[in-house]
Amino acid sequence: MATPLSPRSTNRRALVVICALSALGLQVNQTAFGAGASSAAAAAAVYYVDPAAGSANNPGTADRPWRTLQEVFASGRTFGAGDIIYLRNGNHGSPVITGGATGVRTIKAAPGATPRMKTLRFASGANRWTVDGVLVSPQEADGTYTTGNLVQFDAGATQDVLQNSQIRAASDSAADTWYNNDWVNRSGTAVQVVGSDNQVVNNQIRNVRNGVMAERTSQAGAGATGVVIRGNSVNHFWEDAFRCKVSGCLVEYNSAVNSYAVVPPGTENDPPHRDMFQSYRGDGSFTPVSNVILRGNVFISRTGTRYAKIPFQYNGKYTIQGIGAFDGPYNNWTIENNVVQVEVGLAMGLYGMNNSRIVNNTVVPRSPATNSEIRLTNQKDGTPSNGNIVRNNLARTFNTGAGTNTQHSNNITVGTAYSTYFVNYPAGDLHLKPGSPAIGAGTNRDAPTLDADKKPRSTTFDVGAYEY
Repeated sequence: MATPLSPRSTNRRALVVICALSALGLQVNQTAFGAGASSAAAAAAVYYVDPAAGSANNPGTADRPWRTLQEVFASGRTFGAGDIIYLRNGNHGSPVITGGATGVRTIKAAPGATPRMKTLRFASGANRWTVDGVLVSPQEADGTYTTGNLVQFDAGATQDVLQNSQIRAASDSAADTWYNNDWVNRSGTAVQVVGSDNQVVNNQIRNVRNGVMAERTSQAGAGATGVVIRGNSVNHFWEDAFRCKVSGCLVEYNSAVNSYAVVPPGTENDPPHRDMFQSYRGDGSFTPVSNVILRGNVFISRTGTRYAKIPFQYNGKYTIQGIGAFDGPYNNWTIENNVVQVEVGLAMGLYGMNNSRIVNNTVVPRSPATNSEIRLTNQKDGTPSNGNIVRNNLARTFNTGAGTNTQHSNNITVGTAYSTYFVNYPAGDLHLKPGSPAIGAGTNRDAPTLDADKKPRSTTFDVGAYEY
């Protein structure tokens, strides 16, 4: 029996027949071929993958699907611009995406499906792939665990997108049973990005060690430059929620909450350094990290809901810090409209920040803590931060005197008068209440035109991340 043609092969054969008949002077009804002539030849193909009903030997059609996404890429199949691969329910293994194209190709959940994967990797050379609506969870895929990366964009993987997906080490019901060492041995990093110009957008990340990490590959600063990290939520984690160690990061409108005090064995006297957002070089270089945007992120150390067997604090301390850029030099950053509520004093620590805008942020402690500050200070070699703009910020305390040539204006020190400023401070709602002294107290100079809710600001601007 002849092997059925793929949709792309069928379109191309239709075009050959049409051209042959036209050469004989015969008129051809192109619609009869089911695709529409030359446009059909260039049309994208649609494929299906079904772990329950598929086979690696099938042509990938709706009624004869392939079996798993891992097998599809392991087979060496190639895909063209516009192609769509629909994934049905079931375990798709640990696919390694390969291949480039001049246009986007899409891997997405079939309507009504939640396809599962153990891990997902965009290999070097993977270019212009979008993965949409999948679940990456080792425990839910095959009952195992990994402390590595659940999703990885390799160096050399470029212009790829992960969106609208769920990434977690395990289900909530499983993670709720974990003790300290279970977190250490069963959870890894949700997403690591090393390739340039990739996007991680609108994903739900839970039950992990780290959230989204944009890493560098050399002291010259190469790596995940141009990464977009937007609209992701990180909930129930124990190290960093977001990290950017390269120039050109855009980190906006994300959220993080519920950071646990997991302590790996042997580190009891010096537990891991934890941050909602962190930048550092860590490779001994002094290559500046430049042109980073942190905008509209909401970081809260904990809410009233937590897993039962793991604490938020270790010996009453070592809880998570907020936004930290720790060893400079950092140049031309924009830090605006962020909301930071953590339980240590260093809620925003900027070490060696230069020619940057720190504008319209709200930084107060998470109850019941009492200390929280915006700190602008020297980089590790003692060089002072220089040439920064600090405006329209609403904070418990400011500690910015170490910076040189700093422009300050329209900042408000809240002190402990939280009920005067916010709708519901104990519950973590830091929107401005009627009559708040922050209303109308800002300046539009150097300020964003939208607030943390993407609501337009109106003259006169308010102080803090939210416009009343």
